[in-house]
Amino acid sequence: MKGFKAGVLISVSLCIGAALPVWGDFSRGQEAYLLKDYAKAMQEYKNDDSPKAHYQIGYMYDHGEGVPQDGKEAAVWYLKAAEKGHVKAQYRLGLMYSSGFGVDEDMKESVKWYRKAAGQGFLPAKEALKKIEKNQAGKNK
Repeated sequence: MKGFKAGVLISVSLCIGAALPVWGDFSRGQEAYLLKDYAKAMQEYKNDDSPKAHYQIGYMYDHGEGVPQDGKEAAVWYLKAAEKGHVKAQYRLGLMYSSGFGVDEDMKESVKWYRKAAGQGFLPAKEALKKIEKNQAGKNK
């Protein structure tokens, strides 16, 4: 039994130890971002494969923070985060598809991403869907 407990303890320790660097990269990235050290923030985010890091990279490209503003690159990173369930990335993709910024304008794709975000309770996405429905109802009159 002692051998089993020791094996479990070692396994748990390895799992926790493996997860810490990922958390650390994002945390260091956030610290650098808040200090406006965008080059360091980008480096740290790129070392982190989490949806929140992908979202932050997309946001930096979307707003030109430390990199030239690039809607196409922002969409690539938002998509990585959105596919893993990141609600703000889903919402941002909805915005991008509705405006055609960085992607081809596509209202079906916009509504798809807004619905995913709204399904997670994200109020701005719910409001965007209501606005789209209202506009479509007005066109059908």
